Amino acid sequence: MNKAYKTKGLLTSDSVEIERYRRILEKDNFQADEPHWRQISKNTVSLFQVLIDNDLTELVLVLKHYPRYIEWVCEHFRYAYSYSERFADIDAASILLDISEEFFSKQFVRNLIRKLPSLEEKNLEELNRFVDTLVLKVQNWHPIILSHYKQNISDIINTKEFHPLQKIALKKKLKNIPDVETFDYEAEDRDAILDIPYMN
Repeated sequence: MNKAYKTKGLLTSDSVEIERYRRILEKDNFQADEPHWRQISKNTVSLFQVLIDNDLTELVLVLKHYPRYIEWVCEHFRYAYSYSERFADIDAASILLDISEEFFSKQFVRNLIRKLPSLEEKNLEELNRFVDTLVLKVQNWHPIILSHYKQNISDIINTKEFHPLQKIALKKKLKNIPDVETFDYEAEDRDAILDIPYMN
């Protein structure tokens, strides 16, 4: 896999004060050897539920300072079916994928991809601008995100009634996005029955 994107998308400065989370996280009695839902305190669980739901930018900031929670977040993200429809910041989602690769599960990656901004309602001009951004971000965004959007845009080109020349122009731009073979999360299988007591 081409790792040129590595570190390119990392946050260069802490845009949010980590201090507002430190009080909860420093009090947490992290139990690495316990099952997933018993590893952290209820207050810490609530914090990460909010961060996963609301703002991946703040989530990756917290994980930069407290990397011991990366595996927990990936595991928890597998169960995020009932979360809000808020879209994730793409740069933050890319960083989360980058720092969590060793903890990937198919359902975690699927659920993260579901939180990315949708392109379905974009008009031709907006779609063109997004493709331009995608090309510029080839070295910054994780290959899973690049592949997701490349395929998504290809599907839109094939289904929407754009002028043939407009389709050709978009397809030409998409050729600037390399096809990178990476983690396969598309298989139709699903994780086994998920049972987290604190979510019942």
